Amino acid sequence: MSQYLTITVLVLLVCAAAVTLWLDARQRRIDRQVAIILPASHSASLPSIRRSETGARRRILHRLANYRPEMSYNWHPSYVLLAGIIAAGAIFYVNTLLKFSTLQVSLAAAVVAIMVVRGLFGWQQSRIANQLFRQLPDTIQIVTSTVRSGLPVNEAFRTIAREMPQPTARQFAIVCSELSLGRPPEEAIEAVYQRTQVAEYGMFAVTLGVQLKSGGSLTETLQTLGDTVSQRVALAARAKALAGEVIFSSRALSVSPVIIGGLLYLLNPQSVDLLITDPTGNMLLAYALGSVIIGSLVIRWMVKRETEL
Repeated sequence: MSQYLTITVLVLLVCAAAVTLWLDARQRRIDRQVAIILPASHSASLPSIRRSETGARRRILHRLANYRPEMSYNWHPSYVLLAGIIAAGAIFYVNTLLKFSTLQVSLAAAVVAIMVVRGLFGWQQSRIANQLFRQLPDTIQIVTSTVRSGLPVNEAFRTIAREMPQPTARQFAIVCSELSLGRPPEEAIEAVYQRTQVAEYGMFAVTLGVQLKSGGSLTETLQTLGDTVSQRVALAARAKALAGEVIFSSRALSVSPVIIGGLLYLLNPQSVDLLITDPTGNMLLAYALGSVIIGSLVIRWMVKRETEL
């Protein structure tokens, strides 16, 4: 009964979190539109204790889940939360064999659910950022060609929104919407950097803002920026290729205990049954799984730190 009660409470908490994320995303869209239309509104500059406390609570929740409301995800956040619930339920199901205490399995399920949610949100953010990064040279080339032909920058952004693949087209559709509301082009590009955290878009926004305000040859500056970004894309691809051996080795090391354990169970089931039926074996199995997971995360962090530009 206690396990069913824990699962029910966990499901209710995740449903409440999903509703909170949905309401927060809708409120942020409304706030962005109001801020663009009324940038000098006096009421927006007045402090609000209630809004500050609510915003602080939401930021803590978003940091815990690794969720950024300003980014457009391929998967709806409710699906990610559902994956976390399924992972927590799997922990409770495995515990029917391992027979840990309710408190221990509840803590383990909560940690696993949070890790799954953070991992899925982080995977989507990394995937979108990598796609934007690889597509940026073509994006800058379109802007350069459009400006060189005598058309304004706004028309280049509309061309990108129509012709470029996703997710660049989606981001520049937002840029075009902001431009139609009167936002300057450099600020709209800077907003793309704020949403996606792709550093090259920050460089693009700074270059565009300086050239539009100070004058000069915008096409030459954008051509130089495009060449620089193309070199960075090629360098990132080369670094990823060099790190492929390490990544494959880490995955092989992570999967090998499962394969070896399965082979041992087929050859001699009694040697593996102790890990499931005996309490000491349960603790050893839990420590082994934790060690494999922590080792994989450490290797991934080291590879990411050494290969990032």
